[in-house]
Amino acid sequence: MDVGGFSIPPTSLLTALLYGFAKHEEPLAREYYFWRICDELWNREDLPEKLMVKHPWAEMMIRAAINNKYLAVGGSASSGKSHTMAAWGIINWLSQPQDTLVLMTSTTLREARKRIWGSVMSLLSVIDDAPIKIRDSIGNASYVNEKDILIERAGLSLISAEKSKTKEAVGKFIGIKQKRVILIGDELSELSEAILNAGLTNLSKNPSFQMIGMSNPNSRFDAFGVWSTPKDGWDSVDTNTADEWDTKWKGKYVRLDGERSPNILAGETIYPWLPTEEKLAEDKALLGVESRGYMRMVRAVFFDSDETTGIYTENEIANSKAMNSVQWQSTPINLCGIDPAFTNGGDRCIAFLAKCGYDSSGQYVIEFGQAVHLNDDATNKAIPRTYQIVKQIKDLCTKHNVPPENVSVDATGAGAPFCDVLAGEWSGRFMRVSFGGKASDKRVSVNSKLVGHELYVNRVSELWFVGKELMRTRQIFGVSSDLAQEITGRNYDHVKGSTLRMKIESKPEYKARFGKSPDLADAAFLALDCARQRLGLVAVDPPKEGDVSFNKPPRSIKTLSGALQNADTTLVD
Repeated sequence: MDVGGFSIPPTSLLTALLYGFAKHEEPLAREYYFWRICDELWNREDLPEKLMVKHPWAEMMIRAAINNKYLAVGGSASSGKSHTMAAWGIINWLSQPQDTLVLMTSTTLREARKRIWGSVMSLLSVIDDAPIKIRDSIGNASYVNEKDILIERAGLSLISAEKSKTKEAVGKFIGIKQKRVILIGDELSELSEAILNAGLTNLSKNPSFQMIGMSNPNSRFDAFGVWSTPKDGWDSVDTNTADEWDTKWKGKYVRLDGERSPNILAGETIYPWLPTEEKLAEDKALLGVESRGYMRMVRAVFFDSDETTGIYTENEIANSKAMNSVQWQSTPINLCGIDPAFTNGGDRCIAFLAKCGYDSSGQYVIEFGQAVHLNDDATNKAIPRTYQIVKQIKDLCTKHNVPPENVSVDATGAGAPFCDVLAGEWSGRFMRVSFGGKASDKRVSVNSKLVGHELYVNRVSELWFVGKELMRTRQIFGVSSDLAQEITGRNYDHVKGSTLRMKIESKPEYKARFGKSPDLADAAFLALDCARQRLGLVAVDPPKEGDVSFNKPPRSIKTLSGALQNADTTLVD
């Protein structure tokens, strides 16, 4: 039997299933054939595990792909979008291998290997005796005909389409001729809208064409947002609740909401790679249910591009009572965070004093104190600037009874030699922190199984983000108006790889928006990190009323809404 040039013995069950999928026009029949093919290829008993499990979200996506020429899939993180569509592309190709070209776009080949191309390789690797030549290094799997000739335009091809290479990517679309072309745009929100135009104006001229775009929804105005635009405009659809709608491209939009994943609806973890109750609770605590990150990566809801991408919000600080002072149960431990910002793109060298200990309710907390601006004397030619700052640090810590082991210093870049001088002139027992280094192996909270490097791209992202969980558990106090303004001003984004991680914007990016660097906040979070690393501070839910250790919370000194407009400052020159 010959199926589009793919010769398999007529007694082969797989041949019959592929033929049925290719030739049957009834959607329900094609859906049946798809899943039976998955069982034959990837769910065999001789494999150590099933590679293409039939779950409700996968069924929804495949059904939509069968019924729609143009499809947008917006889903939460870990919703299986890339893996499912990798299988869709492979089966479409194998059913008519000589006549089918499946193009897959992603940002870079390296990133694609963590996403859709990684799934392609894992699925193809277990298929034996197929007329396929795989060239993973260039992102290509091509058909080899009966004469052992490789057909370049019959197979799967990955195209790097990051915005800086849009022109090159679009150039690869022009002039492609094939009977069947399928374009799958993975992480479409990170690509240029020109990819859409190239698909619709060039590739659509082939006899059979399908385009599928996938992403975690971000903005209504990026490439994925444009591809997902409702037929009657955005005002015609409640994107917070609608699970699907018709698009202006005469296609369909399908939404996979993490709050209603198959595991959540079943009340048990059936598919551990999809969102679970445990992961949902963790995301709520870390991101906040009304944050842009939660709405995008969990709820799969579109946010306008000009909405806040800040790590902290004013309400978050106010509701956590982080601007209050602490009523100490016993004498707290003194510590200090130092940002020698002149070595790392900052404006000011800041030493931020803090205290860590048990408050009157029995909760282990941190309270920020003075932020001291360390100035050098430019007229003093006899003592270099670094040595002047080092002496001020020694004097400050001695005055406030802060031992060297309770001091945390930014050692990024030129901060490394600064730390060497500090160690030589004072003590080497202080903690060096490389902002650009790998996040730590410390638990995010006692209720989380994840550690720092599993959630954050680098150390500085970890420093800033762990405060969110500690604010939620009411373990951060002493936030001044100046500090509040800095920590609410810094933005972040998500970086996707084998896991979803968070990354804050750089100091130069922050400075470009505000005209100064967040040096106060960096120093404060260095002190916080010292409390975590050296003094065991970790996010723990506060004692509840009725507990033996419960006491009323300390009196609030001011509300955030008023504090952000005050002229007062805790910065001491």
